[in-house]
Amino acid sequence: MGAPYALPEAQGALPAMVLGIVGLVLLPLSCCCGVGALPSVVLGILGIVFGVSARNRINASGGTLGGSSRAMAGIICGGIAVGVAAILFILVLAVGLGSGAFLNAINNAIATPTP
Repeated sequence: MGAPYALPEAQGALPAMVLGIVGLVLLPLSCCCGVGALPSVVLGILGIVFGVSARNRINASGGTLGGSSRAMAGIICGGIAVGVAAILFILVLAVGLGSGAFLNAINNAIATPTP
């Protein structure tokens, strides 16, 4: 009995899945500091781009390439990471603007010191 036959995986399917999952894993950083949302957004977008590219290759291959589920996992995880990170970033800005701490920090940064 021979080994089961597996289709070769489309280029970009595995990186899409990994980037999407890492983007999700980094989401708790957004809760601690507003800047933590940036890596999740970047990795999520990359996961989506690689996933869509891999799915297009798979669809164009006529059944000779595999990895569709990994590419779809990258698209889904990347989309969730981008969406949740954007919402958390907006909430952090809203809380910062509401308390006035954000505006005070900006005013202190641009204020010219008096001699």
